[in-house]
Amino acid sequence: MKFKEINDTSCPRTKAEICSCESIKTLSEQATDVKAYVELQQSETVKGTILLMQKPGTPTLIKGRIEGLEPGEHGFHIHEFGDMSDGCASMGGHYNPDAGEHGNIDEGHVGDLGNVTADDNGVADFTIVAKRVDLVGDRSVVGRGIVIHKDQDDLGKGGDAESKKTGNAGDRLACGVIVIKA
Repeated sequence: MKFKEINDTSCPRTKAEICSCESIKTLSEQATDVKAYVELQQSETVKGTILLMQKPGTPTLIKGRIEGLEPGEHGFHIHEFGDMSDGCASMGGHYNPDAGEHGNIDEGHVGDLGNVTADDNGVADFTIVAKRVDLVGDRSVVGRGIVIHKDQDDLGKGGDAESKKTGNAGDRLACGVIVIKA
């Protein structure tokens, strides 16, 4: 019996059959300011918009507003795929190009952005300076996903295997794909 060789030709960021990442790869460090955004989806109640901005040679600034959350802290991460074919479940794990353990924004997965805090009205307004997140170059997060989680991220200090992987942040409440803002 002969077996047919199967080649995975899907996009490494979005898992789409046709990859449009070449345009992402052409963004260079000499480019002008780069802006990207995310519209959270996959939830009837949790909605939000997130803006990512990076000037050449500077950290990425992430600003957002998420509504419809339970009051308190919620894990907030960049995930490896911008694939919403199965809702937030198809976004894969946290973006982790360095193969590290889960942690905080300074040490851990590149996609570990810590927690955002929702007020008593369920609204989280936040600004994050993400030194290890890039919008340009080979490690660009454009085309990947962002997920807001149900629970607080323990930042890898939970004392169990899941803490070192996900921060025990719980269910994925809403998610969206990081896209270039024209």
